[in-house]
Amino acid sequence: MRPTIWSTLLIPLAFGCTDKTGDTGDSGTSAGGTGGAAADCASDSEDWPDNVCHITADASVSDDLANGAVLAHLDWADQSDVACFPATENLNFGGAHLLYWIDQPEDTTLTATVSPDSGVDVSVYVLQMGTTRFEVPPDVVSVVSCEAGFDQTNDSNPGETESASVIATTNPYNVLIGVAGADGHTTGGFVLDISFD
Repeated sequence: MRPTIWSTLLIPLAFGCTDKTGDTGDSGTSAGGTGGAAADCASDSEDWPDNVCHITADASVSDDLANGAVLAHLDWADQSDVACFPATENLNFGGAHLLYWIDQPEDTTLTATVSPDSGVDVSVYVLQMGTTRFEVPPDVVSVVSCEAGFDQTNDSNPGETESASVIATTNPYNVLIGVAGADGHTTGGFVLDISFD
């Protein structure tokens, strides 16, 4: 794992992306864990922080919450210019977070689906922002759209798949995908699948 430091509000948080070779036989990288396909954990961008892993269309990435970090706060998520999830649902996002970025072309629907290992409780959020915006939580102040996938009924559903989608009509967007441990989970494997329709 290549740890990087992301500091906000005097609280340093360690995030990392680990270069691996996919189990498909191709030489590639994945975000933590083993197997999976193409995530370029060098961020592949001068604009995104190093702790945000680049993923590609139709990617399937294996990772582990242990490669992320708990955010200093979740206040950003229920602000009116973000509106990702209400503060009453913070329990579903209170564990370790891992961040991934992808470009979303116009006239597409991007879906992020997270399938955790048995016993691992995760949530997912998808932040859609303009092509010149590169904000990461908890420093997000506004977005075009944010959608989140989490257990809205019981606040706990270990091993269950979560997904969230955002639509681009006439403009392309930068998209930041966050996978968060729910109910304080800071370890446990998962697979993140990205698809475009």
